[in-house]
Formats: sequence, structure tokens, C-alpha cells
Amino acid sequence: MADAMTSPLRIELQEYGEPVVLKVGCIDLDKLAEANKHWRSALGLSGDPIRVEDIGNGLLKLRAEAVTGVVCVGNIDIEIVPKFLSTTGGSWQTVLWRILTVVEGGKIDDSLTSAHHLPTLSIPDLLAEVFLASYAKGASRGLPRSYATQQGTGNTLQGKFDTSRLGEWVARPWLLPYVADNLTDDIPLARLLRWSAEFLATRVKVPGRSCAMREIAAGLAHIGKTPPYLLEAQRIYLGPQHQGLKAAKIIGLLLLKGTGVHHACGDHNLSGFLWNSDTIYENYVYKLCRHAAILRGNRVNKAEIKFGQVISGKGDKLKTTPDIVFLNEDRIPVAIADAKYKHITSRPKAQDTYQLLAAGHVLGCQNVSLIYPVAVDREPIVWLVESALGGRAIQLTVLPINLMCLTQPKGQDALIDNIGDWLDGKYTSKK
Repeated sequence: MADAMTSPLRIELQEYGEPVVLKVGCIDLDKLAEANKHWRSALGLSGDPIRVEDIGNGLLKLRAEAVTGVVCVGNIDIEIVPKFLSTTGGSWQTVLWRILTVVEGGKIDDSLTSAHHLPTLSIPDLLAEVFLASYAKGASRGLPRSYATQQGTGNTLQGKFDTSRLGEWVARPWLLPYVADNLTDDIPLARLLRWSAEFLATRVKVPGRSCAMREIAAGLAHIGKTPPYLLEAQRIYLGPQHQGLKAAKIIGLLLLKGTGVHHACGDHNLSGFLWNSDTIYENYVYKLCRHAAILRGNRVNKAEIKFGQVISGKGDKLKTTPDIVFLNEDRIPVAIADAKYKHITSRPKAQDTYQLLAAGHVLGCQNVSLIYPVAVDREPIVWLVESALGGRAIQLTVLPINLMCLTQPKGQDALIDNIGDWLDGKYTSKK
């Protein structure tokens, strides 16, 4: 067990890892319980993300489960490292950031993070650094502006007559109700940037970064304080001249997703941001598989598969939903993969195996794989599953992908090649 009593302002937990021991008076348990309640509801968790156990002698154990990110309890930041990353290299924050950018919006200029492989850099400080660099680059030509439809009333008609307010016009015929399009910079992107700057200013540890974030927020003081709804923010489009703002926009999206519904209204009482670790991993593996498929002229999808004909009694077709189905140029399934956010062992769990073998049998795919996250290189394991009913044998591969290789400039390419090697049959056994 780790001892965090010497660093009360920042606690680092490994998801599903060893607990951290604290003195009872080091953390406000009421605020922690409030934060747990909030995150359990916001993320749909079956239990508290921060498990607390009183071990006596005035000591507590804290353990994190099912989430990654930052929980803020009073003046303490609890940083949670996802279980698929290693803390030994001191660069897990940068690796997590790179995974999140791919899941959320694609490739980000690597120069924005290449200088930040520092073990002392907290997640909020890393996001703030990237946000500041992106804002400086993207806002150098000014922020985007757009036309917004607004209602008005006046002695002269501007825009179009507003027929929806005929009652007002009849009551006061000397005033014309109208609808006009006005050019404004109070658009969803600007509101997202202002909210993100204000949010990160309260979370970073370095005063200089906090000051820089507040300066950005002050420069956007004429913009509305309330951020856009998540769906509205996801629809934000950046023109060619404002591509430098892409990283700042993605950070805003990540913070909106990770802060829960209460923070969208500007409430920082439960400040912090958490994400479901398994969702992040599954979405990232899907993106990797998509890239590997495209390089081979294929495509991927995720859809429910219904199979089996009811020949007796009343019932519905059977169904299964594999995470990733690889289709060739004729849209014929050629391989199936499932992303498993679990610790890899010498033999996968039975229910995981059965589900994948059933999908392979139904779709006619002999090449199936379970993809596990690891923090060190491991060799794949391959099984040849023969059919006693005269069908074709299925090759089942447990494929470990080392996400810590994302600390290297070409790390993601290596992960894509790893999946590609499986698709090409490099790891499969010969009958």
C-alpha cells in the first residue's frame, strides 16, 4: 500500500490498484461522500468511484474503481490512473491525453504535448498547457464569428416581419416586431472556451497557468458564461483558418463530458472531471481497428447480430453484439474483435470466449480476437478451436496491446500495426 500522508494536496490512485492510506483528518469525508454520490449518478456506476475503508488507528484506505480523471475534495485533488497505464514512467497523463484526443476528435499536433513528459504535471495542468498553446495558435487571427437570429422591435423594419408576434403589433402598431440575423462572436465555441478557461483556472496547481487561464476568460468576458449543451458543442465546426483551436475545443468537450450535468451550469462545488475507463478503452480500440482496416481496404462496424430460427415454441431470435466486425470491400465479414477492459490471463473468461466463438460461427469468420490492454509488451496467445459438427475451425487470439508505447512519437502507429499483424494472420497457428 502507498503512503500519501506526505503529499496531502495531490493523491494518485491506480484504478483497481493498491489503496492509499491517509489519516482521518486529512480529507473531508462528507465532501468525499457528496462527490461519490454525484459521480456514481452522473456516470451510471454500480458503486462509488472512490471506495473508503476505515482501518482503525485513525487511518483510512482509499481505492479507485471504474473511472479515470480527477476528483476534487476540498483542497485535495485525487488523480486516478486508468489500470491499463503504468505510473512508473511518469508520463501516464500524456498517454491518457493522447488516447482521449483520438476517442474524441482525431489526431492532435504532437508538438502540443511532446514537451510535457513530466511526472509532476497534474492532469489539469497538462490540459491547461495544451489549451493555452492551442488558444494562442488558433486565436491569433481572432475567434470565429457567426450570424445569430434575434428578435427585435422598432420603428423601422429590420430583417423580416415576425408574424408570430402579430398580437404585439396590433396592440402597438407603431412598433414593428421583426426577426433579424446579426453577426456575433457569442457563439457556442466562444462560450465553450470561456467556460473551459474558467474551469481549468480553478484546478491547475501552478499559479502562472491559473493566471493565464483567467486572462483568457477575462478577454471573453463579453461572451455568455453558460457553456453550450454537449450535443451543441459536439457539432462545433472549425474552419481552415481556426484549426489551431482544435485541441482547445477537444479539451472543452472532454471537460463537459467529464464534469457531469451540474457543472454544465457553472457549479464548481463538486469540481473535477471523471470518465468511464472501460468506455474510453473500448472506443479507442475501435478507432485503432478502424485505422488498421482502412489500411487494408476494409471497414469496421458494430451492430447487433440476430441468429437462429425458432423451430418450436414461441420465442425470438438469439442475438449477440461483438465490439468490432471487420468487413472486406464486398462487405463480407472477415474477422471479429472484442475489446476487453480486463486483466489478461493465460485463459480468457468462459463467457467472453463463448460470445466471440458464437459470433464467429454465425458470421462465418475464422479469425476472432479478444484485445486486452497492457502496460508492458506481451506475446499474443492463439487457440485453434475445432468443430465437432464438421464446421471450419476458428482461430481465437488473445491480443495484448501495450498502450504505454504511446509515449513514443510513432506509438499509435505501432498499435495499429499490432492489430494489422493479427488481421494478416501473423499470429495464427497452422492447422
